[in-house]
This record gives sequence, structure tokens and C-alpha cells, in this order.
Amino acid sequence: MYFPVGWAKQLNAAQPTGDARPLVHICSNQDRLLFAVLTHSSISIWYCKPAVQIVCFRRSDNSVVEFGMNVCAKWKPDSSMIAIVTSKGYILFYQVEVELSKKNASLYIQKEERSFGGKQDSIELNNSDCIPALKLSQVAYSQVPGGVTSLVCLREELMVATRRGLLQRIHWDGIVNSDMTIELSSIPFSADLQHSRASMLDDRGIYVSRQDYSPLLGGFAVVLSNGRAAFITANTLKFEPSNIVGVWAQEVTEATTAAINHKYTLMAFGCQNAEGIVYHLDELTGALLVSHRLVVSSKEFPDAQTICGAVSELKWTPDGTALAMVWRKGGFSLWSVFGALLVHSMGVESGGSISDDLNTQLLRIQSLEWGCEGYHLWLLTDRPDNPSPSPPGKPSADPHPALHQLNFVKSALALNPCAGNHEHLFLQGEDKLYLNPEEGMPHLHKSSALPDSLAAAAAFIGNKQWQIVPLPHTYLAHNWPIRFAAVNAAGHCVAIAGKTGLAHYALYSRKWKLFGNETQERDMIVTGGLIWWKDFVCTACYNLLDQRDEIRFYPRDSKLDNTFAHIVRVPSQIMLINTFRDLLIVLCADCHIMIYSILRVNVQPNPTVQVSKIQEVAIGNFIPHPANVVALTLTSIRTDTGPASAPSDIPDAESIVVNVAGRLLLFQRDRSGPQLKSPKEAKDRPLPFCSPVMVASAVESMWLCNHRNGRKQHLTEALWLCCGAAGVKVWLPLYPKEEQQNKKRGFMSKRIMIPFHVDIYPLALLFEAGIMLGASSESLSYNASNDEIWPYLQLERTSHVYLHHILRQLLKRHLGVHALEIARTCTDLPYFLHVLELLLHEVLEEEATSKEPIPDPLLPRVVAFVEEFDFLQTVAHCARKSEVALWQYLFSIVGTPKDLFEECLLEGKLETAASYLIILQNLEQPIVARQHATLLLDAALEHRHWDLARDLVRFLGAIDPSEAECPHNVVKNRLASAPAMYPTGFPSAPPVSPQGNDGTFVRPNAARSRSLSNAETSSKEKSKLIRTDSMENKLRLRRSSSGHKDEVSADHFFIDVILNRHARKLLGVYRIRDLACFAANLEDYQLVGWLRKEQVRAARVEDFVAALKRLHEDFLWPMPVLTLGALQRISSTTSLSCQTARLVDQMEDLNGDGVCKGPGMGRPLGLTRTSTMESSLSTSDVQLRPPSSFEDVSHTTTEVSDTSSFMEGDSADSSSISDSNCLSELEQLSHELANRGPHQSEVELRYLFQIVLEAGCLEWALLIALVLRDAMAIVRTVNTASLTHTPIDMVGRMREGLSYLELWANTEWYLICSVIQPLILRFLCSFGYKPFMQAIAGQVKQLEKIVESNPPSRMQLTSSGTPSPRQRTVSMSSDASALEEEADCPERQLSMERDVTPLADDLAEQGEDDTDGSAAVDNLVRESSSYECAIS
Repeated sequence: MYFPVGWAKQLNAAQPTGDARPLVHICSNQDRLLFAVLTHSSISIWYCKPAVQIVCFRRSDNSVVEFGMNVCAKWKPDSSMIAIVTSKGYILFYQVEVELSKKNASLYIQKEERSFGGKQDSIELNNSDCIPALKLSQVAYSQVPGGVTSLVCLREELMVATRRGLLQRIHWDGIVNSDMTIELSSIPFSADLQHSRASMLDDRGIYVSRQDYSPLLGGFAVVLSNGRAAFITANTLKFEPSNIVGVWAQEVTEATTAAINHKYTLMAFGCQNAEGIVYHLDELTGALLVSHRLVVSSKEFPDAQTICGAVSELKWTPDGTALAMVWRKGGFSLWSVFGALLVHSMGVESGGSISDDLNTQLLRIQSLEWGCEGYHLWLLTDRPDNPSPSPPGKPSADPHPALHQLNFVKSALALNPCAGNHEHLFLQGEDKLYLNPEEGMPHLHKSSALPDSLAAAAAFIGNKQWQIVPLPHTYLAHNWPIRFAAVNAAGHCVAIAGKTGLAHYALYSRKWKLFGNETQERDMIVTGGLIWWKDFVCTACYNLLDQRDEIRFYPRDSKLDNTFAHIVRVPSQIMLINTFRDLLIVLCADCHIMIYSILRVNVQPNPTVQVSKIQEVAIGNFIPHPANVVALTLTSIRTDTGPASAPSDIPDAESIVVNVAGRLLLFQRDRSGPQLKSPKEAKDRPLPFCSPVMVASAVESMWLCNHRNGRKQHLTEALWLCCGAAGVKVWLPLYPKEEQQNKKRGFMSKRIMIPFHVDIYPLALLFEAGIMLGASSESLSYNASNDEIWPYLQLERTSHVYLHHILRQLLKRHLGVHALEIARTCTDLPYFLHVLELLLHEVLEEEATSKEPIPDPLLPRVVAFVEEFDFLQTVAHCARKSEVALWQYLFSIVGTPKDLFEECLLEGKLETAASYLIILQNLEQPIVARQHATLLLDAALEHRHWDLARDLVRFLGAIDPSEAECPHNVVKNRLASAPAMYPTGFPSAPPVSPQGNDGTFVRPNAARSRSLSNAETSSKEKSKLIRTDSMENKLRLRRSSSGHKDEVSADHFFIDVILNRHARKLLGVYRIRDLACFAANLEDYQLVGWLRKEQVRAARVEDFVAALKRLHEDFLWPMPVLTLGALQRISSTTSLSCQTARLVDQMEDLNGDGVCKGPGMGRPLGLTRTSTMESSLSTSDVQLRPPSSFEDVSHTTTEVSDTSSFMEGDSADSSSISDSNCLSELEQLSHELANRGPHQSEVELRYLFQIVLEAGCLEWALLIALVLRDAMAIVRTVNTASLTHTPIDMVGRMREGLSYLELWANTEWYLICSVIQPLILRFLCSFGYKPFMQAIAGQVKQLEKIVESNPPSRMQLTSSGTPSPRQRTVSMSSDASALEEEADCPERQLSMERDVTPLADDLAEQGEDDTDGSAAVDNLVRESSSYECAIS
């Protein structure tokens, strides 16, 4: 609830009288505006804000000698007197009076002009609340025989404990009330107030060393001199000696101090062992029962009990929601009311290095006191006994205690637990408010991509900053401190209330609204809270002018004035208010709860509300005092809620939830009596509430979702509780299945309480997102000098995913069906897989590290649960984030890593398989890891996962051949000694392409390069397999060692075999683009050299038609489109069949309505019949231009729209040429746009053309030139074939391939002849190559001349390989289905026997000598056989 922020202020406590004696004690008056600071011989009065000293009274030397030095002090409840205890057993009484001699009886006056945007009621200067001028004078003293150990204020008297075992009552005038003196030895002590035997103290020398009093509990918490603790009470409030009884605090034998929390009825005792024990008083028996313990765990600070020492003081905050604890040897900590550690100072104090002795670094606090509303903590700090020396050039630190003021912010739930504050992370400070930066922004609640809660969750998790709203100085100057703060449900508006009045602020306009009439502001005091209802501010206040309690509604958009307010009178003081939909619930001081209905009335120009009381409930018999009620609300939940209703059903207010001193009571409507007959009667007379049931204890905060979600009803219909040290509890509904509900009509869904611990202190919940939000104070280290004892504290926002805790508890209770229902509703969360990992990891770590056998292990159930989702990835990530020692237990349940690895390969989850590969590397022999890495590499290459393939190649190259055959136990021993040898992350070199892993392999403007491995890298990274430093060192040593030369060469040959085999496989199915990406993403793979070597083997093209289609498909390049006019001209100059003639006639009948679109085309082209279509076209009329002539135009011109229509024609009558020049250019431009593919594809094709041409693969160069329809590239390819030593069979295949392509262009359209429109489309796409084939007829003849002049010999045929039996022979048969089957199935599978032989030849050629070559071949055969077995 409370969090320190900023620097601690050091106040100048030097006395003007020159008294340099140390400070010994500090205490505040009842309203915490004045503080008394004691030295051994003086007393000074300080004001809280600003922190200034008002007056100082120094005792004379004779007084110090006579009465002794000052020890401690206590204020009178009305702040008119101060009692000071001296070291010689005296109590000195000082009168605190206002010094009237000062002007306006004020020491400081702050003057300012208050202005408003509207008309001002007064323009004069207004005097703010001044700092009074006080004077101190000693009026009496009283001597206490035996000396005073402690004193507390008991109404108009002082209860003084003496060393003689007496409790004396002394009036403020110094007179002892001897008749009310209590002897400690005469008090009967027992374990409770009813059933135990009472006993007196045996030792009369025992006395009360510390005590604290609570009027609500009606007794004293005392610490005896023998270390025992007790609670002393009486039957009457007069505390007569004859009625005094004592109750022992069990389990306490070394108590040092005590503090009472009257709001939660708790008593805290500090002990010698640095721990604190908190008790609560049982209402039935009166016994003190242990609530919780305050222990700093070793996780927070090791060996805190020895270093910190005994607890020296305990102080509750003014609202009772936090406890400050300090130790005698040093250190400070802050705890929530039920024991959650909020902050501690051990290890964060500055002033020395960490290597120094911890005893000299802990901050020692002599005394502490909370300021007004808990915004400040006043501390008297002391230096260690042996401070570290000051650095040179700086003065030494003051050895005396100093006065510090530590600033705090607190949750708005501390005093104002309304519904709006539950939904937002909202903190309030003395002069500012802290909100999430994205809270309240409209776009979060109107997101179309995600639901509201998920969009808000994404913003909350990603942003760790705060949006700070400064409070208006005009309001703070008169009304500090701020007591209540509230934010509306949407987070758009906030409201605050201080000493008087209120103000509200809109985040979207960044403007505050204050009362225009200051008199109205000062005539109301907010007493019961502040809350937003729609666009109204609702407040429970006290009207000072009319002396009555009221509920007021102020509209947000109107001026803040009583004229526009709706006022409802109430009979007594209001303690708490809250809303539930359109209902207002109010708790009054007479222990009555009133429920009002609220109706918005749209009255122009200012809207108002209509409030009517509908029910009143008396709860006086169930609560000890209305001040003990921490929170209350209306809700729709019940203990038995029945089956889940539809999302459209809005349940009524079924129950009242009341938090009474940490005990949560549920008042449900009584449905056991006769039912009401008519709906009108039910509305007029709501059902009464029955006696409460206690849902939970030790409750600090509770959260309820105000909206319904039919999909995630388990989370939105649950009751969420924060229970301090006990963690978080969820009262979860369990809904039956529909079939179960139909079978058992009497079944009612129950609720189950699920407890779990979280790492943060929750302040807000995102119900549908499964996230808790909190805050923490983090210290920032600076090079501080010794006089700076506090670090800078920064407020940070924290978050915690809680879904896996709920799933685990349900599985533990054998409620897996309900856990599965909840999990399935949360699969849309972006971190759902992380939830499964957390679930599996926590259960694994707990059970695998257990020293005792577990009778009912939970891990098998968790594994079965995870199998319903992404099981393989969850297990892999969990194992990677766990210790190696836990893997054996994990994989004994989930299965062996080998089986999981193979399952990943079957399902295509290669990244997950890479995770299992690292696990196998740590558990199995290196040869096993190499075998599985080989399988994964083959799969990665097949699925085009180039990044993974590149890392696997590096992984295989890093395996030490000397360890490949080592025994399994040796590897395990090595891993046991160094379990963190291999990293858990996968950072690696980024992929080559600028777009990441999208398959591109060349820069748009890349220069010509001999290898694609030097292309530009990308910044996008994924999970990679990398070599660690140790692996790199081993590889470096292995390469430099002559003894391992053979093994290294064979290892690299093995990798090259795999890569070359896949490259051949890609070329065998004409996937040359994948081959280029493959080479670009693998390190040091020389594509040009490999292609040059394979130009007559794997790089040969035997089916030009299939290869051409594959190029169009892979590069998204459209087939050429032939216009209707060109078709007519071709038909007029060539001999076509009758079917072709009919086809042309059918196309003419379309009247230009047809649209042609080739495969991969993105732009349609309209066909319009014109008079120019009657022209003829010859071969010489086809205009062929290099692509560079129109390259710029094609990429900068806007795409042709769907409704565009251009007139086509390549030649016209001589009389119309001059009239249609411009139109012809537009037609030609549109035609070129339709026949071109993406710009990136063109760049890749031209770059690849340079590669294959340099490698001598002229068949592929010819095909790429055909796809680009680049006549100059065709000429260059043919010239290369004629001018270089090109194998003659390659030239022959080029000539035959062009013949087959020309034949295919003439006959492909026969395949479809069912519907006229598909026929036209297919015909135009396949027939589009006809003009270009006619244009390059001269180059075909050139190839024929080369073949005829150099016929292939038998030797050349033998060396280059025999022609493949798969060579396609185009038949002119009318069997269209056979032709289509042959054309559409170009891919061929490569068998293991076909690939191993040429790859073995490669190994033999690359070997350094015959021995190395034969060894490499043997290794290849062995690895290939094992690889083939693994594949099978």
C-alpha cells in the first residue's frame, strides 16, 4: 500500500541556542500536524508542511541536573500540553499556547491571489492556513518513584508504567490518582478470557517496559521486563483495579516493543530475534491468536536476524494499512497490515562500498513517527559506531543523530476502496497522482484489433512509466493533505478531496475544476469517500453550515458549484460508499447499510440524477464497530450460483460483501421464504439479506469485475482477495457441463477458494488478461558521500501473470476439466504458451528437488494437461530454462528427447526441434547429436528454413570428432561439471536478405558478385544454434592440430555432402530460386564454382517446359499476354486449325468484355476490339526492346485500373499512322505493364542470369532470358555457347529445348476446351510466347549451326552422361488429359542411391590424396546408411 519515493529530506535540527546535543525522541500530536523533537536538554515543536521549526525550549542546566535528561514525550489529545519523561523518574508538563503577541498569532503566512476562469466572488487576497506561533512553558512536574518506563494517554489522564511494577494514573496537572493505581502482581493472567485458569505473576520485580493503548479494543498491549507479552483489559472503560485482567500472548518470550492497530484489531510485538509477531483478538474466547509473523527471509536479505539485531520500535500508519519496523543494530522495513513485505532498507543504504562490513552500513533509527495521512515518515537517524572515513576534501560526517523526512505514496485503496480504484493502478502522493500512462486513453477502449482488456493489457505490460498528475497548488494551499482520491471506470477523470471541498481533473483536457465559490468549498468536509458514477462525482460529506451529513452528486461537465449538485440527506455520519452498476451502497456510523438506486435525468443545460432509497440493512450485530469496516460493496456472486447464464443476462445485486477488520463477510439475499408473486412487488420490496457467512480472513483488498464476459466467466465472476503474507486467494466458480446439468437438475455450481503466492504486491487486476499490476520502490545507486545515508528511491510498476497458479491449484485438486475450460478461453492471450511453461517449470522444480518421496505427484497431470495445447514447444522451452539436473525427471514423464525430436520433425516444428537438439547434445553422445542434427538440417533445407540451416551447419562443424565416439558416461560427467557450457539463447548472424527470411537473395541494386554469400545482411534475428566460445576454441585448436587433419577434412566433407545433395535435389526439380536462397544464406557456399562443376550433371535441364513454368511460379512472373489483335494477325500469317479459327470467332463475339490474366498477374488488361485488329502481323513486325528501354517507365507509372481499356495494334494502315502514334505508345506501355512481374523478382532474375552465365549453365541462362523476354540476353547466351568451350550436348539440349517450347506454345491451348472464358485465358497465356519465339528464330538457327559443325562424340556423351529417359516428347495426340498430366507434374524425387554416387565422387575429387579420398568415401557411405535408416 505504501511506497517510499525520491530523496529523503534532511532537516536542519540545529538549535539556535547552540545546543549540539543529539536528538533522542520524536512524537506527534493526534492530528499529526505538530511534532515534538527532544534532545537531552531541549524540546522543539515542528510543523509538518512545510517542515519548519516553530519554537524551541531549552531547559536550564540546574533543571537537567535536578530532574534528569529528556527521554520521551507524549502529547495531550487536544495538543494543549506535552508530558516529558526524564531519566531521573520525573514527568515534566509543558503548556503549549498560541503566542498572541505575534501578528495574527501566526509565525508564517502564505499569501496568494486565487483566480478562476469564471466570475469571481471575491478578488481580495485570501489568507491561507497559517503556521501558528507557539510558546512553551513548564507548568508542573510529577515525581514517579522507581522511574518511568513508558506512558500512554488514557483520555484525560496518563497511564504511567514504573519500574516498581505499578501502573499509575496521573492527571495533566501532575496530580497522581492513587485510587486507580494498578499493581502488576495483582493482575490475573490467563490464555483467554473464558475457559482457562488465571494465575498471578510469581516475580514481583517484573514491570511493564513498553505499552500501547487502543480505545476500540479497550485495553493495553504490554511488554514485560521478562520478555513476555500480554493484553491487559477490563470489564469497564474506567479500568478500575479490581476489574483488570490479562491475556498472555502465546509463543512470545523475548518481546521488546508493542503496537496496536485498532482498525484491524491487531497487536504487533517485536522480538529479540529480529522478528515480529502479530496477534488478533478472538471475539469468542478473548484469546490472542497468531495472525502472521514478520520475518525477513534469506531471499530478501541473508542472515538478517544476526545482522539487524532486536526490533527496537514498531509504528502503524495513520490509516492502519502498513507497519514500519526498525532494528536496534540498524535497518528499516515496511509491511502491509497482514505481513507482506513492501520495502526494506538492508543493502540499499549508501555511504560505503558493498565490500565493507554490513554492520557499518545499516542505517540506525533512534525514533520514528508517521506524518499526516502517512505521506511522510519522520526519522531520527544515527550514524554507526565505526563510520567509514570521509573521502579527501570532504568534511567528516556528523556523529550525532539527524532528523530526516522520507516521502511516501500510497494506494488510493487505503482509504477509498471504491469500484473505480479497483480497476486501475492508481497511487496518490502529497502533491501528485500516479497513473498508468495509457490509462484512460480512448483508443484503448475502442481497439478493433484486440478486445478492450487485451489491448489495455498490452499497454500496461509494455510501459513501465507513470503518468503523473500534479495537484493544483490553489487547492492544496488551503486543503492539504489530500485524503481521498478516485478515478472513473474508463480512467478518463480523477477526483480528490482534502481537508475541505473537492476538485476533479480530466485527463483528455488536462484541466482541473475547483469550486468557484470558496465559501462552498470550506463548508463541506468529505468524510466517507469519493467515487465516480458515470459522469457524476459522488461524495459522502458533512455540511458544516447546516451541521448534517449528506450525499452529493456533482456533474462533471458543469461548474463545480452547489447549484448544480443533487443533495441527499442521511441520518448519521457516512463511513464508506460504493457503487454497483446503478446502485449506491452506503455504510453509516449507526451500523446501518442503505442501498439507493440512481437514475440519470437529462435536463438541459445541466444533467442531474434521481436518487431513491430502496433498502436498509442493519449489521450492528455482526461488526464490533463501524470503524472496523474496511470496505463494502454489492455483487452478483453467491455461494451457489447455478449454471452459467447467457452473457446478455445481467444479474441483480445478490449479495453484500463487507470486510470487517480483515474478515470477509458475505450477506446473501434470503430466498428460503415465500416467493414474491409479481415482478412489481419484487421491485418494490427487494428480498432481505440473511445472516452472513465468512468467506476468508486476513483480507487486505478485494477485487470484483463489474462487467460480464460470457467467454471468460470463470475469471470475471470470481472474487479476488489480497491476503498479505498468505498471498492471493481466488473464490472461483465451477460451472457444470451442459450434459451434466441436464442429467442432474439439482446440481448447483459451487465455488472453490484457491490460494497462491505472487512475487509482487497486487494493486489492480486485469481480469480477462490474467495479469496483476503492482508497484515497488527501487533504489538507484550513486557515488554518494558519507553524509548521504539514503539512496534515491524510484517508483516502478510491476506486473505478474497469475493464470498458471489457478491452473496448478485446479489440477492439484483433480479438477482438470475446469482447468481445461479456463485455459481454452485464454488461448488468445499472446503469452499463453509462457503460462504453460511457468506451470510446468514450477511443478518440475518443486517435485524434482524434493528430498522426500511424493505420494501423489502432480507433474504427470500437468504434462497431460499441456498435451492439449502446444506440448512440444512448452516442454522444450521449459527444459531449456531449467537446470540440467532436472532433465532426467522431466523426460522420464514426457518421453525421451529423441522421440520428441522426431515428433517435431514429423509435425514440421523445426525451431522446436532445434531446442531438443541442444538437449540431446547435453544428454547423449556427440555422434547422436550429429545424426539428429543431420536429420534436422535436411528438414530445414527442405522447408526453406535458411537461418536454421545455416546455424546447423555451424553446429555440425563445431562438434569435436575426438568426442564423437566417447562413452556416454564421459559426456554426462563433463556436463555435470559444467552444466552451463552451452548457451540457452540462439543469437546468430542475421539472414542475408534485407527483408529477413522472406526468400529474397539479392539486393535491389547489388553489383555483380561471384558468390551470393556476401550479400547484405538483415537486422532481424531469430532463435539460432551457435557455437559457444569453448566450441570455437576447440574448433580452432582442432584446425591447427596436424593430428586431427584427417578427421577435420572428413567432417567438413560430410557437411559438404549434405549441402551438395540438397543443391542437386533443388536443381533436379528446377527450383533454382530456392537454390539461390540456399546459397545466399549459407556461409562460404560458392554457388558459382558448384554450378560450374555441375553444369553437365545436376545443372542440366531436360524438360524446358517444366523448368519454364517453375520459373514463372517461383518468381511470381506472369505468363506473356497476347492481345486479340496480335492473335488475329498471327492467325492470318500462320496456318491454324479449324478449332483455332472458331476460337478467334468466339473471342470476337466477346465485344471486348474479356479480361486476360496470366498466372501470378496482379493487373487485368481490358480487350477492346477496334478497326486496327484487321491488320496483319509478320515476324519482322514484332518489336523487341531490351528491358532497360522501359524499365524506369514501368516502375513509376501508376498501375492500370480495372476499368481501363486501351486500343491494341502493332501495325495500321499507312493513312492512320500519323493519327494514332500517341495511342500506340499507350497501348504498348500497358501491354508491357501487364507482362512484367514484381520489381524485386526482376532484380533477382537478372542477378541470377549473371550467376548461371558465369558458371557456364547456359540452359538456365537461356530459360531466364526467355522469362524476361530479353532478346539481348538470348543473344549473349548464344554467343557464349559459340565462343567458349561449351559441351556440345549442352548446346544440343538448348536447341531441342527451344523447339519443345515453340511446340508447347502452339499446342498447350488444346488442354482446356470446355468453357469459352477459361479457354481464352489459357490460350492467351500459353500462346503469348509465340511472337517472342518467332523473334528469336535466328538464334535457334545459330544453335543448330553450332551442333551441326561439332557433332557430339561417343566420348562426350559418356563423360557428360546419357540422355535422361525422362526427356519429354511432345505428342500432337488429341488426348488432352495425358498432355496436361505431363505438363503439370514437373517435379521428380531423387532417391538415395542416385545421390550418393555423385556425391561420393565429389568427396574423392576434393580429397588431398588417395588415402583421404577413400577415407572420406567410407565415412560418407557409413553416414549415408545411418541417415537412410533414420529417414525410414
